[in-house]
Amino acid sequence: MVYNSLKSYWIWRRKKEAEEKEWRALGVHENIIAELHDFDRIAYNSDDRFYKRLYDVGDFYEEIIEDKSQREITSVEQLLDEVESPAMYKILKKTSEKTLQILLMRVRGYSVKDITEILHLSKTSVYKRIKNVREKLNKVR
Repeated sequence: MVYNSLKSYWIWRRKKEAEEKEWRALGVHENIIAELHDFDRIAYNSDDRFYKRLYDVGDFYEEIIEDKSQREITSVEQLLDEVESPAMYKILKKTSEKTLQILLMRVRGYSVKDITEILHLSKTSVYKRIKNVREKLNKVR
């Protein structure tokens, strides 16, 4: 599915010109017409950006929905089961349970703020644990 920004603009422009022509026929002052045009242009630009992103994200989600092989990871054990590299698995197996919980929560989309509140850790601690694991895993690559 594709959003045609140029076509959308020309449709908006034709409607706007017809609307402004009617306002002029009704005797609306040019300054008011110009202000309304500017306001409508801002609204159109906002809608245009929205629809561009919507169609980009929509294609992405359609790909995910079509891929039935993905399953939701809900536990640390499932997270470890998904690791294919033996070296990475070995590193993660040695990692503390709390750090693995942080990784799992990040994989599931939790923000660092949410993680700090749930696990009662400081932001610095969370970032440091993620950084340490990332450095260890990058050495394996």
